[in-house]
Amino acid sequence: MKAKIKTKIPGPKSKALSKIRFKSVARGHGSVCGVFIKKAIGSNLIDVDGNIFIDYAGGIGTMNVGHSHPNVLTAVKKQIGKFIHPCFTVTPYEPYVALANKLSELAPISRSCKSAFFNSGAEAIENAVKISKSYTKRNGIIVFSHAFHGRTQMTMSMTFKENPYKKGFGPFLPNIHCIEFPSDKKPFQLDSLNFNPKTIACAVIEPVAGEGGFIPVSMESMKKLRKFCSKHGIVFISDEIQTGFGRTGSIFAIEQFGVEPDLIAVAKSVAGGLPLSGVIGKSEIMDATHIGGIGGTFGGNPVSCAAALAVLEIIEREKLTKQAFKIGKKVRKTIKNIIDQCPWVGEIRGIGAMQGIVIIDPKTGNPDKDRTSRIHQHALENGLIMITAGTYGNVIRTLMPLTIGKSELNQSLKILSDAIQNA
Repeated sequence: MKAKIKTKIPGPKSKALSKIRFKSVARGHGSVCGVFIKKAIGSNLIDVDGNIFIDYAGGIGTMNVGHSHPNVLTAVKKQIGKFIHPCFTVTPYEPYVALANKLSELAPISRSCKSAFFNSGAEAIENAVKISKSYTKRNGIIVFSHAFHGRTQMTMSMTFKENPYKKGFGPFLPNIHCIEFPSDKKPFQLDSLNFNPKTIACAVIEPVAGEGGFIPVSMESMKKLRKFCSKHGIVFISDEIQTGFGRTGSIFAIEQFGVEPDLIAVAKSVAGGLPLSGVIGKSEIMDATHIGGIGGTFGGNPVSCAAALAVLEIIEREKLTKQAFKIGKKVRKTIKNIIDQCPWVGEIRGIGAMQGIVIIDPKTGNPDKDRTSRIHQHALENGLIMITAGTYGNVIRTLMPLTIGKSELNQSLKILSDAIQNA
Protein backbone atom coordinates (compact mmCIF):
# COMPACT_ATOMS: atom_id res chain seq x y z
CA MET A 1 0.00 0.00 0.00
CA LYS A 2 1.53 3.30 -1.08
CA ALA A 3 1.53 6.45 1.01
CA LYS A 4 -1.43 8.77 0.39
CA ILE A 5 -2.08 12.04 2.22
CA LYS A 6 -5.64 13.43 2.19
CA THR A 7 -5.48 16.18 4.84
CA LYS A 8 -3.07 18.58 6.41
CA ILE A 9 -0.84 16.78 8.92
CA PRO A 10 -2.07 16.34 11.58
CA GLY A 11 -5.64 16.04 10.30
CA PRO A 12 -8.77 17.32 12.08
CA LYS A 13 -9.57 14.05 13.86
CA SER A 14 -5.98 13.72 15.08
CA LYS A 15 -6.13 17.31 16.35
CA ALA A 16 -9.35 16.60 18.23
CA LEU A 17 -7.80 13.53 19.87
CA SER A 18 -4.70 15.55 20.72
CA LYS A 19 -6.81 17.89 22.84
CA ILE A 20 -7.98 14.90 24.89
CA ARG A 21 -4.47 13.51 25.02
CA PHE A 22 -2.98 16.73 26.42
CA LYS A 23 -5.76 16.88 29.01
CA SER A 24 -5.46 13.26 30.12
CA VAL A 25 -1.97 11.87 29.40
CA ALA A 26 1.12 12.78 31.42
CA ARG A 27 3.19 15.38 29.60
CA GLY A 28 6.43 13.43 30.10
CA HIS A 29 5.27 10.63 27.79
CA GLY A 30 5.78 12.44 24.50
CA SER A 31 5.13 11.36 20.89
CA VAL A 32 7.24 12.08 17.84
CA CYS A 33 4.26 12.54 15.52
CA GLY A 34 0.90 14.16 16.18
CA VAL A 35 -1.12 11.72 14.04
CA PHE A 36 -3.35 9.14 15.71
CA ILE A 37 -3.23 5.69 14.16
CA LYS A 38 -6.41 3.75 13.43
CA LYS A 39 -4.98 0.73 11.62
CA ALA A 40 -1.58 -0.77 10.83
CA ILE A 41 -0.77 -3.48 8.32
CA GLY A 42 2.51 -4.56 6.78
CA SER A 43 4.67 -1.46 6.38
CA ASN A 44 1.74 0.96 6.53
CA LEU A 45 0.12 3.09 9.21
CA ILE A 46 -3.35 4.53 8.55
CA ASP A 47 -4.46 7.43 10.73
CA VAL A 48 -7.92 8.41 11.96
CA ASP A 49 -8.23 10.93 9.08
CA GLY A 50 -7.60 8.29 6.43
CA ASN A 51 -4.02 9.30 5.63
CA ILE A 52 -1.77 6.39 4.68
CA PHE A 53 1.86 6.47 5.80
CA ILE A 54 4.84 4.23 5.16
CA ASP A 55 6.43 3.34 8.46
CA TYR A 56 10.20 3.84 8.94
CA ALA A 57 9.90 3.86 12.73
CA GLY A 58 8.53 0.35 13.10
CA GLY A 59 7.41 0.96 16.69
CA ILE A 60 11.04 1.95 17.41
CA GLY A 61 12.33 -1.27 15.92
CA THR A 62 9.61 -3.65 17.13
CA MET A 63 8.02 -4.49 13.78
CA ASN A 64 10.69 -6.37 11.81
CA VAL A 65 8.03 -8.79 10.50
CA GLY A 66 5.59 -5.97 9.80
CA HIS A 67 2.39 -4.81 11.41
CA SER A 68 -0.31 -7.40 11.97
CA HIS A 69 1.46 -10.23 10.19
CA PRO A 70 -1.20 -12.91 9.61
CA ASN A 71 0.95 -15.66 11.13
CA VAL A 72 1.48 -13.63 14.29
CA LEU A 73 -2.26 -12.92 14.51
CA THR A 74 -3.06 -16.61 14.07
CA ALA A 75 -0.61 -17.62 16.80
CA VAL A 76 -1.96 -14.97 19.18
CA LYS A 77 -5.60 -15.91 18.60
CA LYS A 78 -4.83 -19.59 19.07
CA GLN A 79 -3.04 -18.97 22.38
CA ILE A 80 -5.73 -16.59 23.69
CA GLY A 81 -8.26 -19.34 23.06
CA LYS A 82 -6.35 -21.56 25.51
CA PHE A 83 -5.26 -19.21 28.31
CA ILE A 84 -3.88 -15.68 28.66
CA HIS A 85 -1.78 -15.53 31.79
CA PRO A 86 -1.45 -18.13 34.55
CA CYS A 87 1.99 -16.60 35.39
CA PHE A 88 5.10 -18.69 34.83
CA THR A 89 6.22 -18.03 38.41
CA VAL A 90 3.12 -19.88 39.60
CA THR A 91 2.73 -22.61 37.02
CA PRO A 92 4.82 -23.09 33.87
CA TYR A 93 3.49 -23.51 30.35
CA GLU A 94 4.76 -24.83 27.04
CA PRO A 95 5.10 -21.57 24.98
CA TYR A 96 7.67 -20.20 27.44
CA VAL A 97 9.72 -23.40 27.39
CA ALA A 98 9.42 -23.80 23.61
CA LEU A 99 10.65 -20.26 23.02
CA ALA A 100 13.52 -20.64 25.49
CA ASN A 101 14.59 -23.82 23.73
CA LYS A 102 14.40 -22.21 20.28
CA LEU A 103 16.36 -19.10 21.25
CA SER A 104 18.98 -21.19 22.99
CA GLU A 105 19.45 -23.08 19.72
CA LEU A 106 19.70 -19.86 17.68
CA ALA A 107 22.10 -18.05 20.02
CA PRO A 108 25.60 -17.71 18.50
CA ILE A 109 27.17 -19.37 21.53
CA SER A 110 28.98 -22.70 21.20
CA ARG A 111 28.14 -23.87 24.77
CA SER A 112 24.77 -24.94 26.14
CA CYS A 113 22.41 -22.01 26.70
CA LYS A 114 19.38 -21.11 28.76
CA SER A 115 16.91 -18.22 28.59
CA ALA A 116 14.68 -16.17 30.88
CA PHE A 117 11.91 -13.80 29.80
CA PHE A 118 10.67 -10.41 30.94
CA ASN A 119 8.65 -7.54 29.45
CA SER A 120 10.83 -4.65 28.28
CA GLY A 121 14.32 -4.01 26.98
CA ALA A 122 15.25 -2.24 30.21
CA GLU A 123 14.17 -5.31 32.20
CA ALA A 124 16.30 -7.53 29.97
CA ILE A 125 19.40 -5.38 30.53
CA GLU A 126 18.74 -5.06 34.25
CA ASN A 127 18.39 -8.80 34.65
CA ALA A 128 21.45 -9.50 32.51
CA VAL A 129 23.44 -7.28 34.88
CA LYS A 130 21.92 -9.00 37.94
CA ILE A 131 22.83 -12.41 36.54
CA SER A 132 26.37 -11.20 35.82
CA LYS A 133 26.76 -9.89 39.37
CA SER A 134 25.56 -13.20 40.80
CA TYR A 135 27.97 -15.13 38.62
CA THR A 136 31.10 -13.01 39.17
CA LYS A 137 30.43 -11.78 42.75
CA ARG A 138 31.44 -8.33 41.51
CA ASN A 139 29.46 -5.10 41.12
CA GLY A 140 31.18 -2.97 38.45
CA ILE A 141 29.63 -2.38 35.02
CA ILE A 142 31.32 -1.22 31.79
CA VAL A 143 29.15 0.74 29.36
CA PHE A 144 29.96 2.90 26.36
CA SER A 145 29.32 6.45 25.24
CA HIS A 146 26.23 6.97 23.07
CA ALA A 147 24.59 3.91 24.65
CA PHE A 148 20.91 3.63 25.48
CA HIS A 149 19.96 0.78 27.80
CA GLY A 150 16.64 1.86 29.30
CA ARG A 151 14.76 4.14 31.70
CA THR A 152 14.81 2.19 34.98
CA GLN A 153 17.14 3.54 37.66
CA MET A 154 19.83 0.99 36.82
CA THR A 155 19.54 1.18 33.03
CA MET A 156 19.15 4.95 33.09
CA SER A 157 22.42 5.08 35.02
CA MET A 158 23.96 3.04 32.20
CA THR A 159 22.47 5.25 29.46
CA PHE A 160 24.72 7.98 28.06
CA LYS A 161 22.41 10.74 26.87
CA GLU A 162 21.50 13.21 29.60
CA ASN A 163 18.50 14.97 28.06
CA PRO A 164 15.79 13.69 28.09
CA TYR A 165 16.64 10.33 29.63
CA LYS A 166 18.55 11.28 32.79
CA LYS A 167 17.72 14.94 33.35
CA GLY A 168 16.51 15.54 36.90
CA PHE A 169 16.43 11.84 37.86
CA GLY A 170 19.69 11.47 39.77
CA PRO A 171 21.58 10.47 41.78
CA PHE A 172 22.58 7.52 39.66
CA LEU A 173 23.95 4.13 40.60
CA PRO A 174 27.67 3.84 41.38
CA ASN A 175 30.30 1.55 39.88
CA ILE A 176 29.27 2.22 36.29
CA HIS A 177 32.27 2.99 34.10
CA CYS A 178 31.68 4.65 30.71
CA ILE A 179 34.22 4.12 27.91
CA GLU A 180 34.29 5.85 24.53
CA PHE A 181 32.21 3.87 22.03
CA PRO A 182 34.63 1.87 19.85
CA SER A 183 33.77 2.82 16.27
CA ASP A 184 36.02 2.70 13.23
CA LYS A 185 36.94 6.33 13.92
CA LYS A 186 37.64 5.78 17.63
CA PRO A 187 38.89 2.24 18.37
CA PHE A 188 38.73 0.62 21.79
CA GLN A 189 41.36 2.12 24.09
CA LEU A 190 42.44 -0.39 26.73
CA ASP A 191 45.12 1.91 28.07
CA SER A 192 42.64 4.59 29.09
CA LEU A 193 40.88 2.61 31.81
CA ASN A 194 40.95 4.16 35.27
CA PHE A 195 39.48 1.24 37.21
CA ASN A 196 40.46 -2.27 38.24
CA PRO A 197 39.07 -4.79 35.72
CA LYS A 198 38.85 -7.39 38.50
CA THR A 199 36.00 -5.37 40.05
CA ILE A 200 33.89 -5.52 36.88
CA ALA A 201 30.95 -7.92 36.61
CA CYS A 202 29.99 -7.22 33.01
CA ALA A 203 30.55 -5.14 29.89
CA VAL A 204 27.37 -4.21 28.01
CA ILE A 205 27.62 -3.15 24.38
CA GLU A 206 25.27 -2.63 21.43
CA PRO A 207 26.82 -4.04 18.22
CA VAL A 208 25.28 -1.00 16.57
CA ALA A 209 24.54 1.92 18.89
CA GLY A 210 20.83 2.48 18.27
CA GLU A 211 19.61 5.57 20.07
CA GLY A 212 23.23 6.80 19.96
CA GLY A 213 23.03 7.27 16.19
CA PHE A 214 23.34 3.88 14.44
CA ILE A 215 27.09 3.64 14.97
CA PRO A 216 28.53 0.16 14.34
CA VAL A 217 31.26 -1.14 16.62
CA SER A 218 34.49 -1.68 14.73
CA MET A 219 35.35 -5.33 14.09
CA GLU A 220 38.77 -5.00 15.67
CA SER A 221 37.42 -3.31 18.79
CA MET A 222 34.71 -5.92 19.31
CA LYS A 223 37.37 -8.65 19.24
CA LYS A 224 39.56 -6.68 21.64
CA LEU A 225 36.65 -6.28 24.02
CA ARG A 226 35.94 -10.00 23.90
CA LYS A 227 39.58 -10.80 24.74
CA PHE A 228 39.61 -8.21 27.50
CA CYS A 229 36.49 -9.69 29.09
CA SER A 230 37.84 -13.24 28.85
CA LYS A 231 41.17 -12.22 30.37
CA HIS A 232 39.58 -10.57 33.40
CA GLY A 233 36.58 -12.85 33.96
CA ILE A 234 34.07 -10.20 32.85
CA VAL A 235 30.69 -11.25 31.46
CA PHE A 236 30.33 -10.00 27.88
CA ILE A 237 26.73 -8.87 27.22
CA SER A 238 25.53 -8.11 23.70
CA ASP A 239 22.59 -5.69 23.84
CA GLU A 240 20.55 -6.87 20.84
CA ILE A 241 17.34 -5.11 21.81
CA GLN A 242 17.27 -3.00 18.65
CA THR A 243 19.74 -4.94 16.48
CA GLY A 244 18.21 -8.39 16.92
CA PHE A 245 15.86 -10.59 14.90
CA GLY A 246 17.04 -9.91 11.38
CA ARG A 247 17.43 -6.13 11.44
CA THR A 248 21.14 -6.16 10.58
CA GLY A 249 21.09 -9.18 8.27
CA SER A 250 21.48 -11.92 10.89
CA ILE A 251 19.30 -13.08 13.76
CA PHE A 252 21.73 -11.39 16.15
CA ALA A 253 24.07 -8.64 15.00
CA ILE A 254 26.93 -10.02 17.09
CA GLU A 255 27.12 -12.96 14.65
CA GLN A 256 28.75 -10.65 12.12
CA PHE A 257 31.63 -9.69 14.41
CA GLY A 258 33.27 -13.08 14.83
CA VAL A 259 32.97 -13.18 18.63
CA GLU A 260 30.81 -15.07 21.09
CA PRO A 261 28.94 -13.18 23.79
CA ASP A 262 28.29 -14.65 27.21
CA LEU A 263 24.79 -13.20 27.45
CA ILE A 264 22.43 -11.66 24.89
CA ALA A 265 19.67 -9.22 25.83
CA VAL A 266 16.66 -9.18 23.48
CA ALA A 267 13.35 -7.33 23.20
CA LYS A 268 11.56 -5.12 20.63
CA SER A 269 10.98 -7.26 17.49
CA VAL A 270 11.12 -10.61 19.23
CA ALA A 271 7.32 -10.86 19.57
CA GLY A 272 5.95 -8.96 16.58
CA GLY A 273 4.81 -5.96 18.60
CA LEU A 274 3.75 -7.65 21.85
CA PRO A 275 5.68 -6.88 25.05
CA LEU A 276 8.41 -9.46 25.58
CA SER A 277 12.10 -9.37 26.40
CA GLY A 278 14.68 -11.89 27.47
CA VAL A 279 18.19 -12.83 28.36
CA ILE A 280 19.87 -15.73 26.55
CA GLY A 281 23.24 -17.03 27.62
CA LYS A 282 25.65 -19.67 28.78
CA SER A 283 23.93 -22.08 31.11
CA GLU A 284 26.47 -21.77 33.93
CA ILE A 285 26.05 -17.98 33.96
CA MET A 286 22.26 -18.02 33.61
CA ASP A 287 22.01 -20.48 36.51
CA ALA A 288 24.09 -18.32 38.87
CA THR A 289 21.12 -16.58 40.50
CA HIS A 290 19.15 -18.16 43.33
CA ILE A 291 15.57 -19.34 42.70
CA GLY A 292 13.29 -16.32 42.77
CA GLY A 293 16.16 -13.93 42.03
CA ILE A 294 14.86 -13.21 38.55
CA GLY A 295 11.37 -13.22 37.08
CA GLY A 296 8.26 -11.07 37.25
CA THR A 297 4.49 -11.36 37.17
CA PHE A 298 4.08 -10.81 33.44
CA GLY A 299 7.50 -12.01 32.28
CA GLY A 300 7.22 -14.47 29.43
CA ASN A 301 3.49 -14.00 28.96
CA PRO A 302 2.21 -17.01 26.94
CA VAL A 303 0.53 -14.88 24.27
CA SER A 304 3.77 -12.96 23.70
CA CYS A 305 5.76 -16.22 23.64
CA ALA A 306 3.39 -17.69 21.04
CA ALA A 307 3.83 -14.55 18.94
CA ALA A 308 7.63 -14.81 19.26
CA LEU A 309 7.64 -18.40 18.04
CA ALA A 310 5.64 -17.25 15.00
CA VAL A 311 8.10 -14.38 14.43
CA LEU A 312 11.05 -16.76 14.33
CA GLU A 313 9.24 -18.93 11.78
CA ILE A 314 8.45 -15.88 9.64
CA ILE A 315 12.06 -14.66 9.68
CA GLU A 316 13.26 -18.06 8.49
CA ARG A 317 10.50 -18.78 5.96
CA GLU A 318 10.50 -15.31 4.37
CA LYS A 319 14.31 -15.06 4.48
CA LEU A 320 14.16 -11.69 6.22
CA THR A 321 17.85 -11.69 7.12
CA LYS A 322 18.69 -11.65 3.41
CA GLN A 323 16.00 -9.07 2.85
CA ALA A 324 17.62 -6.81 5.47
CA PHE A 325 20.83 -6.67 3.42
CA LYS A 326 18.87 -5.91 0.23
CA ILE A 327 16.96 -3.10 1.93
CA GLY A 328 20.13 -1.66 3.45
CA LYS A 329 21.92 -1.74 0.08
CA LYS A 330 19.05 0.10 -1.59
CA VAL A 331 18.88 2.74 1.17
CA ARG A 332 22.63 3.37 0.98
CA LYS A 333 22.58 3.63 -2.81
CA THR A 334 19.69 6.10 -2.70
CA ILE A 335 21.36 8.37 -0.16
CA LYS A 336 24.78 8.21 -1.81
CA ASN A 337 23.15 9.35 -5.07
CA ILE A 338 22.11 12.63 -3.45
CA ILE A 339 25.07 13.26 -1.14
CA ASP A 340 26.89 15.44 -3.70
CA GLN A 341 23.82 17.70 -3.90
CA CYS A 342 23.36 17.77 -0.13
CA PRO A 343 26.52 18.81 1.73
CA TRP A 344 24.52 18.60 4.97
CA VAL A 345 24.54 14.80 4.68
CA GLY A 346 27.69 13.87 6.58
CA GLU A 347 27.54 10.12 6.07
CA ILE A 348 25.31 7.08 6.03
CA ARG A 349 26.31 4.26 8.38
CA GLY A 350 24.98 1.04 9.79
CA ILE A 351 24.58 -2.66 9.06
CA GLY A 352 21.84 -4.30 7.00
CA ALA A 353 18.50 -2.50 7.24
CA MET A 354 19.71 -0.52 10.24
CA GLN A 355 21.02 2.58 8.45
CA GLY A 356 21.56 6.01 9.94
CA ILE A 357 21.78 9.20 7.88
CA VAL A 358 23.89 11.82 9.64
CA ILE A 359 22.87 15.46 9.15
CA ILE A 360 25.48 18.15 9.78
CA ASP A 361 26.08 21.86 9.32
CA PRO A 362 28.11 21.91 6.07
CA LYS A 363 30.08 24.96 7.22
CA THR A 364 31.16 23.63 10.62
CA GLY A 365 30.63 19.88 10.40
CA ASN A 366 28.69 20.03 13.66
CA PRO A 367 25.45 18.10 14.21
CA ASP A 368 22.43 19.94 12.78
CA LYS A 369 19.37 19.01 14.81
CA ASP A 370 17.21 21.78 13.34
CA ARG A 371 17.71 20.62 9.74
CA THR A 372 17.10 17.03 10.86
CA SER A 373 13.77 18.13 12.35
CA ARG A 374 12.81 19.84 9.08
CA ILE A 375 13.60 16.67 7.15
CA HIS A 376 11.45 14.69 9.56
CA GLN A 377 8.52 17.10 9.19
CA HIS A 378 8.75 17.25 5.39
CA ALA A 379 8.73 13.46 5.21
CA LEU A 380 5.76 13.21 7.58
CA GLU A 381 3.71 15.67 5.56
CA ASN A 382 4.34 13.54 2.47
CA GLY A 383 3.49 10.18 3.96
CA LEU A 384 6.64 8.86 5.62
CA ILE A 385 6.80 8.34 9.38
CA MET A 386 10.31 8.09 10.75
CA ILE A 387 12.27 8.87 13.88
CA THR A 388 15.60 10.43 14.58
CA ALA A 389 18.45 9.30 16.80
CA GLY A 390 21.89 10.30 17.93
CA THR A 391 23.31 11.87 21.04
CA TYR A 392 22.83 15.22 19.28
CA GLY A 393 19.51 14.40 17.59
CA ASN A 394 20.90 14.65 14.06
CA VAL A 395 20.60 11.11 12.70
CA ILE A 396 17.69 9.84 10.61
CA ARG A 397 17.22 6.15 11.20
CA THR A 398 15.62 3.45 9.05
CA LEU A 399 13.60 0.88 10.96
CA MET A 400 11.09 -0.09 8.30
CA PRO A 401 9.56 -3.59 8.48
CA LEU A 402 11.77 -6.08 6.70
CA THR A 403 8.63 -7.26 4.89
CA ILE A 404 8.21 -3.91 3.11
CA GLY A 405 7.16 -4.29 -0.52
CA LYS A 406 9.19 -3.06 -3.48
CA SER A 407 6.73 -0.30 -4.42
CA GLU A 408 6.49 0.96 -0.84
CA LEU A 409 10.28 0.95 -0.47
CA ASN A 410 10.74 2.86 -3.74
CA GLN A 411 8.11 5.45 -2.84
CA SER A 412 9.39 5.90 0.70
CA LEU A 413 12.96 6.43 -0.48
CA LYS A 414 11.70 9.05 -2.95
CA ILE A 415 9.92 10.85 -0.11
CA LEU A 416 13.02 10.61 2.08
CA SER A 417 15.31 11.88 -0.71
CA ASP A 418 13.01 14.81 -1.42
CA ALA A 419 12.83 15.66 2.28
CA ILE A 420 16.61 15.68 2.60
CA GLN A 421 17.12 17.74 -0.55
CA ASN A 422 14.47 20.32 0.41
CA ALA A 423 15.38 20.73 4.08
